Amino acid sequence: MNKATLKYKIFNKIIYSEFRKHSENRFLSQDNLFELKFSMKKDKSENMIYSGSLSWIDQQRPSIGLVILDLKIELDFAPSLSNLKVYQHGYQSWSFTSTYTEEEKDTSPKLLGFLRYGQENIYTDHSDKAGNFISEALLLAHSNSEDKGFIIGVNEVGDQNTKFQILWDKQRVVSLTIIYDFYCSPEFKINTPLELTQVKLESFEKTSPEMILEEFGLALGKKYKVKPFEEDVPTGWCSWYYYYTNISEAIILSNLHEVKNRKLPIEFFQIDDGYQNEIGDWTVVNEKFPRGVRFLAEEIRKQDLKPGIWLAPFLVRKKSSFFTLYPEAILKDEKGNPVPAIWNPLWGMDYTYTLDVTHPKSIEFLEELFKTFTRDYGYNYLKLDFLFSASLMGVPYNKRLTPSERYRQALELIRKVVGKNTFLLGCGAPLIPSIGIFDGMRIGCDVTPFWYPEIKRRLLKDKHALSTEKGLINTITRSFMHRNLWLNDPDCLIVRKEKNKMTPSQTILMATVMAMSGGILLVSDNLVTIEPDRVEILEKAIELSKLCQKKKSIPLGMFGNSFPRGFLNQAGFFGVWNPTEKDEWIELSIPLKIKLNDTVDYWTGEKIFSLEIDNTLRKIKVMLKPFQAIVIGVKN
Repeated sequence: MNKATLKYKIFNKIIYSEFRKHSENRFLSQDNLFELKFSMKKDKSENMIYSGSLSWIDQQRPSIGLVILDLKIELDFAPSLSNLKVYQHGYQSWSFTSTYTEEEKDTSPKLLGFLRYGQENIYTDHSDKAGNFISEALLLAHSNSEDKGFIIGVNEVGDQNTKFQILWDKQRVVSLTIIYDFYCSPEFKINTPLELTQVKLESFEKTSPEMILEEFGLALGKKYKVKPFEEDVPTGWCSWYYYYTNISEAIILSNLHEVKNRKLPIEFFQIDDGYQNEIGDWTVVNEKFPRGVRFLAEEIRKQDLKPGIWLAPFLVRKKSSFFTLYPEAILKDEKGNPVPAIWNPLWGMDYTYTLDVTHPKSIEFLEELFKTFTRDYGYNYLKLDFLFSASLMGVPYNKRLTPSERYRQALELIRKVVGKNTFLLGCGAPLIPSIGIFDGMRIGCDVTPFWYPEIKRRLLKDKHALSTEKGLINTITRSFMHRNLWLNDPDCLIVRKEKNKMTPSQTILMATVMAMSGGILLVSDNLVTIEPDRVEILEKAIELSKLCQKKKSIPLGMFGNSFPRGFLNQAGFFGVWNPTEKDEWIELSIPLKIKLNDTVDYWTGEKIFSLEIDNTLRKIKVMLKPFQAIVIGVKN
């Protein structure tokens, strides 16, 4: 360890205290108030494991105004690796995840705060400087020219959100730092230190970084006994991306009828936002649902489908009954004002707020809410949205818990209430503390009926901005989580022509990435009016998805382009695409030797004459038109 610095505050005074070495693996803060124990040892695979703890050592009890903010530990690790690209992992479901060179900047939409706390870790300050990045939970660096690199990541869920800061130039890593987020007032007890989240550092060479990520996800999932997902991956319909909040009982029933009329091979039918009278009043439906959502669950089951419904369980608006009756159970800031969780104009022009999930009234509310939807209404598929709000900055009822602990305990309560047979799908969720709780997890931003992010979001340097392009990138870059931590949800497929600005090629590219990922596939079109030629795309997408769901998909070219160019699915499919506006020769390395069944594209039935495969060099090469996507059957 090169150095360690604790950041804390006493009331409004922020203090930085560096640690000095006292003895082997033991360090004392310069203000003589804290002790840091920090050790490193090698595991059986020669990977470095970092463990530690933080203790209060002063004879007097800590001040009642003490809040531990974060702890930064700079490691003694600065390898000389040239031309590194760094994989920056995002904090929650919607956070953009991609690779960067030393010339690119770690940007954040700082001009609009609600974009930042609704998409990023609010406790992370991004530098907006070149070659200075913070990555959440894990960071992977790879030199293509030297064919070597390293990965550093959490080795457990832990009690603190843990992230990694890297400074690097064209020739070397300048520094690598672990950052532990506390943001709480812990109860320091004698001989009971605060344990730091364990971290693992692994160096590798002559191994694809995509496979290293896969091994990371597999190891973390095994540690938390993530179930093997032996049943089929969910396929279904969702109301959101055609109707948004403008749904009604009649709309739900008409689409339900079309599922059976068209004989779509799906299992789930999900009602999204728009049924409730108010955000926070989930059991009170609006006038568009005269017979309530229990009636709809019964109708869905009559069609041999599993009923699903959307909830944002931690969110409340000022007009909700809970906010009115229990204002003390709303998360507040230090001035006693409710903490804004999100600004969503679909719900109103004012802010939406969040429960203090540690407050007894909030706990009681959550218990009753989930009992009602599962036991009384009969929903065994629940999509839980905007979950990040449980860990927002504020002054909770239980100040001793870190934001990560607050969030995790709320999830554990929910899982206990709904039982193991209810499928829980997370969305807008901090990812690492969700491991072992959820069956499925959104791993990218909302898709859109257009390809690129809106220009205003690009001007704001909002790399997380909603778009199909961004969502598909995350589907590829987070594929290592699928079947290791949960079933990945790439968000809904949109194939219709109506209310869709995407070209036919972009639509097929979207269907290709989603289907080949092997993840959850939900269609979100109006099944009554969808055009016949688009029904053909939908049916082929579902068919391909069901074939690819049986095996893992390995991303190809993650460290070549921001939008990786391919997937190799071990069920016997190779997919490659050109997500640009110009013709492009795609050249990719492949981790396994493959043999083509033929060169006929799954979508068009036409031969791809430009496709070349070199199994000696493990390379493929193909010329593709703008936004063209192809799928070829292979033997591996």
